[in-house]
Amino acid sequence: MLLANLVHKASDFVDKICCKLIITILAMMVLTTSLQIVCRVFFSALSWSEELTRYLLVYLTFFGASSVYKRNGHISVLVMQQLLSPKLQKFASIFVIILCGAFFSIATMYGMKYMGLQGSQLSAALRIPMKYVYMSIPIGFSIMILHSVDNVINICFGKGDEN
Repeated sequence: MLLANLVHKASDFVDKICCKLIITILAMMVLTTSLQIVCRVFFSALSWSEELTRYLLVYLTFFGASSVYKRNGHISVLVMQQLLSPKLQKFASIFVIILCGAFFSIATMYGMKYMGLQGSQLSAALRIPMKYVYMSIPIGFSIMILHSVDNVINICFGKGDEN
């Protein structure tokens, strides 16, 4: 039970950080895009703004996906699952979460490999190492693994409808 509480608190803490990062990244994207519009109209276009916005969008996507996953907000088809008995519904939920966790683990592993392979490249306009952009893949999926473990623990201890 101590481990369950620790995992749940870690999942909640990471989710709070993700929510704050989502807001910050979205604000940075709006400011960068607005600055680009002003500069394009009154001065000359900025060469780096579109690239920065694109990379911020990548991070926003992974942090947003993990935050939505924490709240069970992704689209799912539950027709077959709702036809099952409550005990089998619980088993089916755990099975689906474990499958998702396996996918997240594989995606994390390949994301780290991809980050290593392409990490020495520099971005065209910002000239930053691309490993910082590709790092969003293992970070995002690792967060989703943590949320998967938390979801399984919550279902097993009877707190499955808490989120």
